[in-house]
Amino acid sequence: MKPVMNAFTKQQELWNQIFTESESYFGEQPSMLAQKSLELFRENNVCSVLETGCGQGRDTFLFAQDGIKVTALDYSPRAVDEISAKATSSSLSSCIDSRCFDIRKPLPFDSESFDACYSHMLLCMELTMAEISCALSELHRVLKPSGLAIYSVRSIFDRHYRAGEHLGENLYEVGKFAVHFFSEDKLRGLASGFKIKSIERIEEGALPRDLFCIVMEKCSTRYAPTFESCFGGNSQTDNVPFARNRAHYHCPGGT
Repeated sequence: MKPVMNAFTKQQELWNQIFTESESYFGEQPSMLAQKSLELFRENNVCSVLETGCGQGRDTFLFAQDGIKVTALDYSPRAVDEISAKATSSSLSSCIDSRCFDIRKPLPFDSESFDACYSHMLLCMELTMAEISCALSELHRVLKPSGLAIYSVRSIFDRHYRAGEHLGENLYEVGKFAVHFFSEDKLRGLASGFKIKSIERIEEGALPRDLFCIVMEKCSTRYAPTFESCFGGNSQTDNVPFARNRAHYHCPGGT
């Protein structure tokens, strides 16, 4: 098994390199999930969205161009700088607040701050089930009552499932990337405090990637791990390594 990696070292360096070498690594057009999400945002009068794992902003700008205020988080400084520059040049700075942030830490926002939360393929990165559950608990906290949570992950039907080095849980190293794969049952187990409105499978990209897209509505108290319960109340997790060789905490839906 390879040495422990850290969110602010090798994986971050990899994404910074990728975003430096390509101005549109995932393409210039918004994702299918973003286009479907925008329809839901319009139907539900969404005015503010927290986007985690925004990358180079292909979905961020779709939402902002529709007048939605987007707080866009990514742990790649390169990606955040690109979004800030693009927002300024396109006169969308008032609608886009881009910040460098690691989702394995408590979100720096008040409870019930956003109408919706959105994340495309972030939660299938090198994160343990406990960390994913804690991140979802934070999204639940910052959502307004009945707010929407929409995210996508790689599915166990993906061609790369069980390919490459096994890193623990359903994590595999595919090329230089660590990818977490999900079953539908696993996703349902993570939904405490939410009402699942839909779970849909789609294919995206040239590979293609096989994705689950989940739409949920905040509906009740969430009974799931939080960062405090997992890390003993210490929110300073800068030195917490990525999933390799890391202790696994129990969480709903975990395997």
